[in-house]
Amino acid sequence: MSDRARSFESVAAEYERHRPGYPEDALRWAAEQLGLDPGARVLDIGAGTGKLTRRLVSLGFDVVAVEPGAPMLAQLCVAAPEAEAIEGPAEAIPLPDQSVEAGFAGQAFHWFDRPRALPELHRVIKPGGGLVLLWNWWHERDPLQRELGELIGYAGHEPYRNEELPGEPWFREVGRTVVETLEESSPDALVGYLSTASAFLTAEPEEREESLRAVHELASRYGERFPLPRLTYVFAFERLS
Repeated sequence: MSDRARSFESVAAEYERHRPGYPEDALRWAAEQLGLDPGARVLDIGAGTGKLTRRLVSLGFDVVAVEPGAPMLAQLCVAAPEAEAIEGPAEAIPLPDQSVEAGFAGQAFHWFDRPRALPELHRVIKPGGGLVLLWNWWHERDPLQRELGELIGYAGHEPYRNEELPGEPWFREVGRTVVETLEESSPDALVGYLSTASAFLTAEPEEREESLRAVHELASRYGERFPLPRLTYVFAFERLS
């Protein structure tokens, strides 16, 4: 795994504090697509500090969370003690064959070595099961986020590429949706969130501080508190036998 992919481990507590969770509506939609009932054993792969894990637990799933970074996993164990937590990568999942009904990956799939990870996910998911990928992303219809996109470089981008999503011979897409949520934020909160992004974590310290100051200055023009809409992209895939 690249240094950029593992950069979050250096700020595990800040990641837990500043990163958003996942909307319940997005996970209910995904569970319906795959026919998952409460009590189903599911995998959260690349689980980080457990942002997705705890939501899956709250919906009644039996969750095993696999994460390669020990500092992130330590945060997860505190945040989601009901889940089974195991240290390991997506490319060598430490689970038996066909041991889960579905796999979930939140804000993680783009970091996987896909030629190695997809066969592993196929191996641990039972026949008839599936895979769900989620990404939280900016909402560029929001004036602040539109300006922010121009400033830090995500304008016009999406968090995934269609050509890199799972496909044959391992999985087939059965549906996708976008869920919009709204939360209150502030200049400090926005800077805190971006300070946990890989592009900022791997930048030179002087460059990082200059960029974060510019973000704070921009966000401050929208007030001390402001609404921040967010988009969550959700993809559901069936396991091919």
